[in-house]
Amino acid sequence: MKNLVSLVRAGKSVEAAVRQAIDLAGGLKEIISADSRVLIKPNLCWPAPSGMGFTTDYRVTEAVAKIVLELGPKSVIIGEGSSAGWDFDSSHSTEEAFRVSGTAEVAKRLDVELRNLNRDAYEEVPVTDPYVMDTVRIARTALESDVIISVPVLKTHLRTLVTLSLKNMKGVMPGAEKRKTHQLGLDKAIADLNSVVRPSYVVVDALAGMQGLWEYPQDRFELGLIIAGADPVAVDTVGTYLAGFDPAQVMHLQYFAAREGKQADLSQVVVVGEPLEANRQRLRAGFDLFQSRYPEVSIIVGESVCTGCMGELLGALAAIKKFGDDQALINLTVILGSPNPDEIAARAKTVVLGKCAQNAAHLGKYVKGCPPLSDDMIRAICQVSGSDGELVITSRNEDRQRRWEETKSLLER
Repeated sequence: MKNLVSLVRAGKSVEAAVRQAIDLAGGLKEIISADSRVLIKPNLCWPAPSGMGFTTDYRVTEAVAKIVLELGPKSVIIGEGSSAGWDFDSSHSTEEAFRVSGTAEVAKRLDVELRNLNRDAYEEVPVTDPYVMDTVRIARTALESDVIISVPVLKTHLRTLVTLSLKNMKGVMPGAEKRKTHQLGLDKAIADLNSVVRPSYVVVDALAGMQGLWEYPQDRFELGLIIAGADPVAVDTVGTYLAGFDPAQVMHLQYFAAREGKQADLSQVVVVGEPLEANRQRLRAGFDLFQSRYPEVSIIVGESVCTGCMGELLGALAAIKKFGDDQALINLTVILGSPNPDEIAARAKTVVLGKCAQNAAHLGKYVKGCPPLSDDMIRAICQVSGSDGELVITSRNEDRQRRWEETKSLLER
């Protein structure tokens, strides 16, 4: 049976658009009862005012909370745990994100509890048939909730191409546990996480979001839409396509769909409300713009390239540029995806990354994996460049630890 996903254009009233979107996609009455403990999970990755495109607009969160409250559940909590930092950013205060986004005022107006999930008590939960995480620490608030409504903002993402309802669930991992997903492989870890705390319903803030490298105001875009649906795979598939990308390239979406015995494909979705094709945009992927920071590197990408290899490569290049030999990236060629090896000229400094590119393995230093880990990429790139990969990895790890010490008070209980 195909899943309903609604697209509604927001006019003068965001609340009216959210109500219509939820109604068109089947409503909440079937999943919320008088005994329900409901967690509303916006994306407040860092302190930014609503409307800039970085975080979920407080008006969307408020509309969802009102609709939930009208159904008379046992409890309602708005919860989030802001980012813990990894390669490209630092850690942030969740309380400040609540305040700056306007979400704190929403909670006050509606008399709904706000909860910082970074500082919440947690439980270590086993993952059945995991991809990469045997266990995962989850904020107890999320585990004790009968209904979780994921309310992400539609954005592109450097490591995962897009961030929608499934990636938004990283906020229920307390503090440093978020970093574990990067260490083990982000896309597969997101799929494992959602197998433990799957969203019950999704309402996407697609009013305004961020693309490219999230530089304001030039990377802000407007869609003016609300997306809603009961199935996170279906909603994220529609959101990915709406942003101009192929859902097959978003590996956490594909991994999670496979775990549920589903297909993350538009053929499995019925879109109601606004027409999908007429509202589709072609957003700029962060990976494409990030390459412009490395003009000395030739990146050859085959059709099957996905977020797994791209995300790990970005981390590797950033570490080598910051901590490695200045000459390590000069005249480097990186091959990923499934290119035709007959169309690639052999070059001295070449690395070939991942399972999809193994037919081109003879052209350079091959790094196996699906995806290979960033550390293995660093070692391979430094090997063909005649530089010290272990020194890069050690220096990067020391820098991460320093940044962690400076910001851990924002995240630890």
